[in-house]
Amino acid sequence: MDSPGYNCFVDRDKMDAAIQDLGPKELSCTELQELKQLARQGYWAQSHALRGKVYQRLIRDIPCRTVTPDASVYSDIVGKIVGKHSGSSLPLPEFVDNTQVPSYCLNARGEGAVRKILLCIANQFPDISFCPALPAVVALLLHYSLDEAECFEKACRLLACNDPGRRLIDQSFLAFESSCMTFGDLVNKYCQAAHRLMVAVSEDVLQVYADWQRWLFGELPLSHVARVFDVFLVEGYKVLYRVALAILKFFHKARAGQPLASDSVKQDIRAFARDIAKTVSPERLLEKAFAIRLFSRKEIQLLQLANEAALKQKGITVKQQRFYLQCDGHEPTLLLIKTTQKEVCGAYLSTDWSERNKSGGKLCFFGTGECFVFRLQPEVQRYEWVVIKHPELTKPAPLTPPEAGPAPSQLAHGAPSDPADRLSPFLATRHFNLPSKTESMFMAGGNDCLIVGGGGGQALYIDGDLNRGRTGHCDTFNNQPLCSENFLVAAVEAWGFQDPDIQ
Repeated sequence: MDSPGYNCFVDRDKMDAAIQDLGPKELSCTELQELKQLARQGYWAQSHALRGKVYQRLIRDIPCRTVTPDASVYSDIVGKIVGKHSGSSLPLPEFVDNTQVPSYCLNARGEGAVRKILLCIANQFPDISFCPALPAVVALLLHYSLDEAECFEKACRLLACNDPGRRLIDQSFLAFESSCMTFGDLVNKYCQAAHRLMVAVSEDVLQVYADWQRWLFGELPLSHVARVFDVFLVEGYKVLYRVALAILKFFHKARAGQPLASDSVKQDIRAFARDIAKTVSPERLLEKAFAIRLFSRKEIQLLQLANEAALKQKGITVKQQRFYLQCDGHEPTLLLIKTTQKEVCGAYLSTDWSERNKSGGKLCFFGTGECFVFRLQPEVQRYEWVVIKHPELTKPAPLTPPEAGPAPSQLAHGAPSDPADRLSPFLATRHFNLPSKTESMFMAGGNDCLIVGGGGGQALYIDGDLNRGRTGHCDTFNNQPLCSENFLVAAVEAWGFQDPDIQ
């Protein structure tokens, strides 16, 4: 017999395994305090049909902008936007930052429907610039919606909330980044033991805390994230901080005494959240979350505003930070720039952009001699590391002690190097005695700019908004200007590569 209330987007076998549909079928209370208690207790958590009704009611009551897209709008636009593409082949909107769409208990049709809904939301909300939590929210809502149009309407109401005292979903990089800073502040205050561990094992602890929303919206299984969402719809954004702090506390307890590597701690916490059902029930997770004596909502709002102000003062920009978020974790990357004059140039960059974080906020160069710059329009030209074509500029640095082995050039070529031999770009610049640092300025990035090539000028300089740039000769690549020396950016693309064995 069909399970009551399940729609055509849900894999019923998975759904029955995740949530037994055995609970009450109606909810009569209207008082906020009673709703809070029922949500925390999971009153509607065991009834798929009742949860759908409750979500519809709670989201319907959200105060929204005067013109908020509804189900009829979705019916009007979905065909035009999606066209003849199948759901599984649809791209994700740029603002979700290539976030993986969690399937939870959706079937293939449901997974495709999530992509259709996201594209229609992007069409109706051009002001959204960064919203990585949205794919998980839409996927979750689709389990409890009668059709795509109803799910679309629910998501739109969450996004269109205009209550100044009610924060729901971050929709800009500034809001997202300030929430990450606020979460870090809360960890330092309420999870001191876990914070000390994160500081000890992480090269950049803020990069770990920047993952906090992903723990909730992406990694938690449906049985847990739905319970969190129940309470979130009633009580608001503060619940998300509570649950993320609880996850970190449970992770710290589970990994106490076990070695943690700095390059894997983010993946370790993600895996813990993904497999949390093995050790922590939804009830226990919420119990731990609400046992934390957290700041008041007003105090948290003030903290968030202070962090936003600090980020604005630093000149943080949405486009540039999205660039870093998309490129971090990929090595190498290919950077392509098209100017408003239809010139095309770029760079092949050997090293993960996250290396910029190791300089303590200072603008420092990193990378290897594998880097090169090029132009494609109006004519093709490639400029590689100057030392490769002119090894006479340097000599291999001797190993200490000398008898420890062959010099780096011998390692690269298998025999003593001839001055005419090309030196291996795979070796870092520390393997060579360079006359100055200007021959090894490969790539640098900060809040104000991106730079490729240095010494006497930059092969490429792009401002923090990714709107303006300049190009000129530099010592690292001995290049000519790659396009007009001062240019306006029409488009920037970054193609990242990653070892398929790295999860």
